[in-house]
Amino acid sequence: MIHHHHTGDCLFAIDYFPACRSGFIAGVMVDAEERVRTSAIGRCAVCGAPAKCLHYDAVTCSGCKNFFRRSLVEGRRYVCAREGLCVISEDNRLFCKACRLAKCFIAGMNANAIQLDSDDSRKKMHVQLSRSRTMVDYRGRCQQIVPPNVIVVEDACNKLIESLLFFENRCNRVRLSTFDPAKEELQHKDIEYLLRTPFRFGDVSKLEIPMNWPSNQVMPRSFEDFALKSPFIKQWFLLDMVLAVEFSKTLGGFQIIPIEEQKEILKTALITNRLFAEAFFSFQVNSDSIVFPDGVKPLDLLKYVMTDIYIECFKNVMEPLIRYKPSKQEYVICKAIIALNAECPNISRETSEILDAARKQYTDVLLRLCQRENGDVGGAVRFGNLMGLIQTMHAYGEKFNRLRTLFLLYLRSKLPQRKPSKLAESLFNVA
Repeated sequence: MIHHHHTGDCLFAIDYFPACRSGFIAGVMVDAEERVRTSAIGRCAVCGAPAKCLHYDAVTCSGCKNFFRRSLVEGRRYVCAREGLCVISEDNRLFCKACRLAKCFIAGMNANAIQLDSDDSRKKMHVQLSRSRTMVDYRGRCQQIVPPNVIVVEDACNKLIESLLFFENRCNRVRLSTFDPAKEELQHKDIEYLLRTPFRFGDVSKLEIPMNWPSNQVMPRSFEDFALKSPFIKQWFLLDMVLAVEFSKTLGGFQIIPIEEQKEILKTALITNRLFAEAFFSFQVNSDSIVFPDGVKPLDLLKYVMTDIYIECFKNVMEPLIRYKPSKQEYVICKAIIALNAECPNISRETSEILDAARKQYTDVLLRLCQRENGDVGGAVRFGNLMGLIQTMHAYGEKFNRLRTLFLLYLRSKLPQRKPSKLAESLFNVA
């Protein structure tokens, strides 16, 4: 038996999940920048109320946590009377349960994370989640009830990918501009400054696009020439580290943890993602070694101190990208997974759990993307290859970390007056 209740403008029908049509989704989607802003200040991703921790893999308040659990465990279904266009906020979240539940899924709340007393209860919940039914709304119209895991989750995945691409494109706009980190004195900014300030580069559309790239620059004739007398060479390593920090700051799981622990995570993930970004750009321009947008290659800059580890970090790093040919969508998801490193030894258990949940969300999105593009079996194989690519990039990141240490030792012995950047000092305890 179905009991109808009017709550504001919403028709509520017990035993019904949301009617998830394409128009319905449009009304409850969260803009990428708004989502970043909301989670950054400890707000519920569903209604915007104060929130301090993860509930079912998403940052939500206790009210939305209880609502989500109650709706799924009790098998309730809701119908919106306003075409799914209700805006959910702390003040009106009780008005439309259909839109509120849809937004719970969009925010990333995970039905599988709900703890139930018995396997039978879990099976019953999953049967209701996956069942499609036809119902009659209060105007007498028939409509199909589409399970949330078909449309809502798919659309949430698309929005998550769009959000990553949005921030990646902003970083690329900086990288492909005339922005000079030395002129902006970024070498004097430490990691805490970068983490506490908003996006460092402002309106990226106003940045000038160079017209003379790739340039025909004169390469340094010696290590001393490179280290001391090369202001004409852009500080790409510094800029790419800063951009890797900016990318990490956009990730929901990363934003809500304490800054001191953000620093610890960046110590292990920053070099890997910086190198990954440089390798992916080089792959896009069909280079067999790392190349910067202005045409400069690190192997040319450092040929006076060349060793096998330089070859590993600037040439061999290209091999897995050339082999697997990641798309830009796959690449940005892999970057997010790398950034959310829950295995960092110097973080709290709570932070580790937050990162683990956020990382799982991006991993699930990567699997869904792979299977959408390659089918179930081919997608699983592709997913395994990309997870292997992530592990390989971690290995190259560790190699580059050793290279960085060797380079600094060589620099101190040859040119003690040359100092590393404040960012390197504050992250890696170098002086």
